[in-house]
Amino acid sequence: MSEYEDIAEEGFWFEMQEIALAVTEIVKRYDMEDKVMSAFVVGILKPVDEENSTMKTFFQYDLRTATELEIIVDFMKESYIEPDSDDDFDIDGLLDGLGISLN
Repeated sequence: MSEYEDIAEEGFWFEMQEIALAVTEIVKRYDMEDKVMSAFVVGILKPVDEENSTMKTFFQYDLRTATELEIIVDFMKESYIEPDSDDDFDIDGLLDGLGISLN
């Protein structure tokens, strides 16, 4: 990795940390600490070889129990939609049934 790429990556991680801290401040400002569950995870994959990669991550969890962790993980699994590489992103399909129109 070049020196420029190192500096750019440091800036990236710094901004991710700032975003996580901003979320924490918003939760505190609205006195929602006892009501909010969150999991913020960002990773950068770096190839090791053709079949393997390592992942450098930043994460912040606002979870109080293993049950809350399970709730977040279950939600992520249930709400995840695998991107279809053959189709373009369909915002109308995403908004379908939500009562939201971009027209």
